[in-house]
Amino acid sequence: ALAKRLGNKTPLSEDETTATILAIEALLHELPDHNSVPQLSDTKQDEELQEELCAAVYKLNATKVSQFLERGITMDEATTNAAFWAVVKAVDTAEAQDKPLSADVPRMLHHIFDADLRHLLTNREQLRTNVTCMQPATEDTEGSARRMNYIFDDSAHKDLPLSPGRRCEDGTCCDACSRNIFPTFLLENESNMQTFPELASFTYNELQTCSSATILQFTRMVERVRRTMAHEYGLDLSTILPLQAYSRKYVAGTTQQGGGGGEGDFVTLHTDEATHSGYHYSCVIYLSTQGEDFEGEDFVFNDPKDDDDEESDETNENELPILSLEDEIRRTGRKLTPFHPTRGAAVIFSSGWENMHEVEKITSGVRYAVPCFFTTCPVPEAAYDQMVVGKPKSDEDIADDWLHLLLAHRQETPQEAVGRVKELLMKWHYMCAPLSQH
Repeated sequence: ALAKRLGNKTPLSEDETTATILAIEALLHELPDHNSVPQLSDTKQDEELQEELCAAVYKLNATKVSQFLERGITMDEATTNAAFWAVVKAVDTAEAQDKPLSADVPRMLHHIFDADLRHLLTNREQLRTNVTCMQPATEDTEGSARRMNYIFDDSAHKDLPLSPGRRCEDGTCCDACSRNIFPTFLLENESNMQTFPELASFTYNELQTCSSATILQFTRMVERVRRTMAHEYGLDLSTILPLQAYSRKYVAGTTQQGGGGGEGDFVTLHTDEATHSGYHYSCVIYLSTQGEDFEGEDFVFNDPKDDDDEESDETNENELPILSLEDEIRRTGRKLTPFHPTRGAAVIFSSGWENMHEVEKITSGVRYAVPCFFTTCPVPEAAYDQMVVGKPKSDEDIADDWLHLLLAHRQETPQEAVGRVKELLMKWHYMCAPLSQH
């Protein structure tokens, strides 16, 4: 009856109108949700775009990858890893054919570095402790005597008179200081020493027999640290450069032989900025896990105790283990904050006296780590003028720097290696950032 009435011109009664509305609503309820159709379509479109992005990555088509990124299609961790190995393949192919590096190599590396930082900041845990920046106090008679003792006695390092503030000699540091722990700074595949065997003893001074994959992965790690520091401390990326980075091996039962990759079973209490005035920000990346690869050797921040710490010690006094006289002296008036190293973790911190630290003795096994030190001291323009090839002016120039300063695998004298590494570190930002950021 309703259908018949809808077919003629007779006005519907109130009941008929109500019935019509209910019937239409019932029909609409059976139809698909109009809002869900574009969403399904968008999902399918995103999947197709991701597949196209992956195809561009595998082909090392950095220009096309750039276009995808500009449209908001980002590289996930799997795609970023694929991009890295596409770069390795391109580098090895160019070397085998004795050809220049394609400009797509640095372009793709820049995309990888951007993606690495985004993954770190959005997908992984960061444990931050803000601390008051500290520097040596103004000199007086008592302070001078304690300073001399500090110079000649490592155990007196903690007794140096300090005052709030950031020394940051000749640099442009942030006013804020902190210490940061990233439990998963590197993924498992990024810290695998079967994949990258030369990570065990890497130094930029000896690259002739080192695989391109390891050179690129080590550089990728250091650049990830640099970008993390710039983000954490609000620094312009161009103002922070690596001053030193190398792999370090710690072996139970050996004697420490200093930095630069030497073996040693502990690191005495120290401040990085006191070791080198140009060290403004520091990092240690771990390539071994405590309890699996080695025993002992905590990384320890060593701070003065405050009143709350003293009260806590008195409360827990009966729970403390019996200590040697040496440890008693070491702990007196101090608050020790240990970090238990695991493979892929990193500790990043400001290098001033607010972050005095030490590495406890390794009792068994072998530990591998990567110490990195960064400066905010600017490179004099004259230094670039004195180089055979100065600052890069094109992506092709950047590719040439990557080849000649990192990936050429040529035989060098020690003096030649030192000169190359010095130029590498001064040009680091120009190699690791796109021209638009120079």
